[in-house]
Amino acid sequence: RAEARRARVGGGTRGGARVPVVVRASGDTEDTLSALDRLVPGARREAEARAPPPAAEDGETPAGSLEAEARPRAIVREVTVELEPPDNVAVASFEVASASTRVVQSVIAPPLGIAFEESAAGEIVVAEIVPGSNAERAGAGSVAVGDVLRACSAMIPEMKYGVGGLMLGGNGRPGFRRVLFVAPAGDDFNTGVSFDQTMAALISNAKAGNFEVNLVVERRSASSS
Repeated sequence: RAEARRARVGGGTRGGARVPVVVRASGDTEDTLSALDRLVPGARREAEARAPPPAAEDGETPAGSLEAEARPRAIVREVTVELEPPDNVAVASFEVASASTRVVQSVIAPPLGIAFEESAAGEIVVAEIVPGSNAERAGAGSVAVGDVLRACSAMIPEMKYGVGGLMLGGNGRPGFRRVLFVAPAGDDFNTGVSFDQTMAALISNAKAGNFEVNLVVERRSASSS
């Protein structure tokens, strides 16, 4: 496996309704704000859940068999993130390591002062909290070393129109829409690409105007990590 990637998001400290959107990573490799607007809502898992199970090939265990049913079921947690309440609220769900896993939400102003690292398991992990940073001041109950990043707020470029502007054919002005970016993990993780996309999503909050960052992390017990 290639050497793990690592990036620090921020180091020092610094003192109309919108449509709620949840986005998941695509295959794009651009590390720019414009690349984020190519990300589409992640309905793939929901579609897969509705599709009939594929027929088992020779040597495979058929879905629904006793052996298949005996396998441990995935533990899924659903989170509701208030990006800009009350109008912009996002809901996302993802598999966690065990029933003892905690899902922790926090809101931190940029620069964060967090170093993230790509793990061998295909996850993005908090590797360091910079001393004196906004992340450290948020407290241990916010983000801690070893946490797995599962989602974060991101800013997607879009055109803004005033009331009646579209009907009258008026020109819009560039703006941003706040969304929830779900960090790829496990089978959805593309080495290198997924890490860069997630870092671009995190940094977009500062690039769009130093917006506070919503973070959703998975905190595992020692026995499940």
